[in-house]
Amino acid sequence: MKTITIRVDEEIFQQIETRRGNISKSDFYRNILVEYLANKPAEDLNKNEYLVNISKENDAMKAELVNTGELLKLRDERIKDLQSQLGFLQLEYQKLSTRVFTPLPPARRWWEFWKN
Repeated sequence: MKTITIRVDEEIFQQIETRRGNISKSDFYRNILVEYLANKPAEDLNKNEYLVNISKENDAMKAELVNTGELLKLRDERIKDLQSQLGFLQLEYQKLSTRVFTPLPPARRWWEFWKN
């Protein structure tokens, strides 16, 4: 067996001593640790602040990914809408450009009114 040393506040030490009774200190502390470890799932023992932060960051990134996916869908819909509008405008331009507009006759000078 390995030996460990701990420091506790005076109040906690007094509480432990009153609960310990006639049991030896090493047996009492060993029983406390064994019961604590037996009642705690292994996952809780391995978690620390670093893992908690990583978990929070992972959740935030998942939420951001969902939002990014929604934005990409909106962007694709907007692109399709603009492409259809472009097609419509190109069709209208072709219709207008195929029509032949008769140019206006050249401006006549005022003194040539008796001519045709």
